[in-house]
Amino acid sequence: MKSLLKSIQYDMLDFIEGEDEGDADYTSEDVKLCITSLLEFMSSMASEAQTLESSKEHVKTVVLSLNSLNHQCGDCLIETDQREDICEFIKKVMSAANVVFSGDITEEWREW
Repeated sequence: MKSLLKSIQYDMLDFIEGEDEGDADYTSEDVKLCITSLLEFMSSMASEAQTLESSKEHVKTVVLSLNSLNHQCGDCLIETDQREDICEFIKKVMSAANVVFSGDITEEWREW
């Protein structure tokens, strides 16, 4: 899971480093906030035994947080590759918590 987080972080940072100073719609601080949200999600999922319902609440919280952050960044922080990696990360965290869900659990709330 940590390698997936690093991949998300590096992809986001790589994009802004490739932009001219000031041209990117988000900063390294925005990337840090995104990764922090994902780490907090992972921590809250691991802090106690999860049911499908309790894990859905954790997913909802992180997705709504990422929606807000992405909107603040002109909807440019989370692109297709990052979306797929973030969804994969969420799926792996749920699996590690022994919660089974088929399909995309983020779809109900995700705007990115």
